[in-house]
Amino acid sequence: MNEFMQKFIISKNIIFISAMLFILSAALSGCGKGGGAGDGRPEYVYVPEYVEMDMECDYISSLASSGDDVFLSVSKWDEETGFTTNYLYRYNMNENKATRLSLELPENSDVSGMAPGADGSLIMIVNNNTFEMDEEGNVKDSKSIMEIWKVSMEDGSLLGSQDITELVAGKSDYAYVQHFCVDGQGNLYLSDGDNCIHIIDKEYKKVCDIDTGDWINNMAASKEGDVYITSYGSEGLQLKKVDLAGKKIGDSVAGAPGGYGNQSYYTGVSGSLLHSSSGGVSRVDTASGTVETLFDWLDVDINSDYVNYVGELSDGRIWAITRNYEISGSATNELVFFTRKPSSEVPAKEEILYGTMWIGSDVKRNIINFNKTNQTYRIKVKEYGNDDYQSGLTQLNADMTTGNCPDIIGLDGLDYNQYANKGIFEDLYPYMEKTGMDRQDFLGNVLEAYEVDGKLYGIVPCFQISTCMAKTSLVGERSGWTLTEMLDFVEGREAENIFDYGSRSSIFYYCIYNNIDEFINWETGECFFDGEGFIRTLEFAAQFPEEFDYNSVQEEGTSSKLRSEKILLMQGSISSVQELQMMRGLFGEEISFVGYPNSEKLGNLVQPTGGSMALSSKSKHKEGAWEFMQSFLSEEYQDSLISEHGGWGFPVRKESLEKQFEQDMKEEYYEDEDGNKTRQSKTTWGWDDFEMEIYAATPEEIEAVRELIASANKTGGNVDEQLTNIITEEAEPFFKGQKTAADVAQIIQNRIQIYVNENR
Repeated sequence: MNEFMQKFIISKNIIFISAMLFILSAALSGCGKGGGAGDGRPEYVYVPEYVEMDMECDYISSLASSGDDVFLSVSKWDEETGFTTNYLYRYNMNENKATRLSLELPENSDVSGMAPGADGSLIMIVNNNTFEMDEEGNVKDSKSIMEIWKVSMEDGSLLGSQDITELVAGKSDYAYVQHFCVDGQGNLYLSDGDNCIHIIDKEYKKVCDIDTGDWINNMAASKEGDVYITSYGSEGLQLKKVDLAGKKIGDSVAGAPGGYGNQSYYTGVSGSLLHSSSGGVSRVDTASGTVETLFDWLDVDINSDYVNYVGELSDGRIWAITRNYEISGSATNELVFFTRKPSSEVPAKEEILYGTMWIGSDVKRNIINFNKTNQTYRIKVKEYGNDDYQSGLTQLNADMTTGNCPDIIGLDGLDYNQYANKGIFEDLYPYMEKTGMDRQDFLGNVLEAYEVDGKLYGIVPCFQISTCMAKTSLVGERSGWTLTEMLDFVEGREAENIFDYGSRSSIFYYCIYNNIDEFINWETGECFFDGEGFIRTLEFAAQFPEEFDYNSVQEEGTSSKLRSEKILLMQGSISSVQELQMMRGLFGEEISFVGYPNSEKLGNLVQPTGGSMALSSKSKHKEGAWEFMQSFLSEEYQDSLISEHGGWGFPVRKESLEKQFEQDMKEEYYEDEDGNKTRQSKTTWGWDDFEMEIYAATPEEIEAVRELIASANKTGGNVDEQLTNIITEEAEPFFKGQKTAADVAQIIQNRIQIYVNENR
């Protein structure tokens, strides 16, 4: 996967922020209108209650709601037997009590879906799998039978079953169901997740198949007993009713939530449907097309990435079952109830605004933990870039120069150096000293990457090294090169033999954008796009296609091409010792991390993997904002980043990094039948068709990672899109043979100079 090819894209109305000037308690969300608390807060808020689930399970495979009862098909791994057992529970939400029902699933069976039937029974879609083994114990043949089970909601007894394999599979080799629900007349709707809905009546006879025309994202029955699907159109997600009488899909429901991302619908109680998205929960009335926002997930201290199911109780409470993941990889199920209360009954906290183009999972998790435990402050999040990157960036830039500036600014997706030179950020070294943090406890070069004139304007809790690799036998034992040296190295070589998946834009990212500071000095306003280096880069980029044709990729893997020198350079990142071990195996010999070209030959870049942030110099809540920010640098948090098998980045705290190295060098063994210990691999890493076992690291490999980390003292990768657009637009006449590279370089120089002068 090419990391440099990733980009993202919301812009929210700033009026929302001013209307939420004071946030609620350790876990609330606004809803309704008015000022019931008399302090600018909404009249009502939702308050969460976290409940430990009254059952043990490793995984919830399916769920169905019926009134205030929820039915769950779950599985649990038995350490003694070495098998997974499936259970069916009835969960009384009002009493938080789980009752295990008598139903037992055969071995090698699983549940594809459940829904309450029109007659008060529970309808289940069960797959029964059988396997034929050969003499050596390998699977020789397999068969799957799909059945409808009608089950008593009282005790779980099986009331009847029907094989529907042929009804669902049709001409396919197997039957598959991704979405399932039952309408008010007892008809069963089974979707394969692609573009077909199989409809079976309550007597288990095929009614019809309906072609939806689009991939089905979700399917749900409304309070009124109708069935709706969601699919993506030109304007995002669309909610459509299944027209059984017409055997077709109806028009989109006007006013229903749209947009993109993870969204689900559930049967409503006080409204037709409940809608859950990455933003929050809303109530949808399908007849009028009206949508009532209930709460945002972050405002009730819930990570939307962890929400598995949502429902509504007869008393108006909303519930959610979440699967909460820790950095270590462990996960637990949690039940949360959300109760609507007057905001006047809930004490307010001092609000700190975290503004970012988009929020990462690590930052989101820490915000939730902070809001749950801090008695004085509460973090409110404003994401600028989810829908449209450029308009979001424009709004963020406008906010940062006015009184609407966020207190904490997430640096992901921003050209850090451009902002650091504007006086927008607060120097963090005094805050570290005031709270007893010694900068010597942290990697000096990583701090340096976020320094300007000796002042620290940003922090990065964990990071990887973004780099470019080549065989040492080709480039020598170097840890960097200038743009001239790099261009000399590739001169005369065919474009397809330099980079894998090379395109003009990727060449600009490699040669220019990841070292944009050599072409723009934001402090002095000088630009340097008319020099020989940029002109040669234009000529080099002209050898590559405008867009790489991935359909032209041959079957030969990356490792084979690197070893045979069909490609010479590979852009990538090193986020762990294990990844370095894998990269050496990929090349088949010693490699040099030449990085991205620059005049200092220091082209390896610090790239955040768990968020990066700055403190606004305009903030009125600097102490509270720093209280949150410093939690990322604490010993407890830094140690939590240590991973047994190589994580997603290196801790910035020195002692935590050394603990990670100790973990990486720890040998692992298995004991055979005779009690003999044999060294075994720690994990497996791979790259396309290449795969290798990773063993405990050697001291030499640890030292190689130390040297690589120490070689990086700059950050990069985020470039103002306006700059890239100027270069892309003005370079086109050269690529078409209409202008010389020198002429184009001068035009780019002039345009970017004007832009820099206007935005310094």
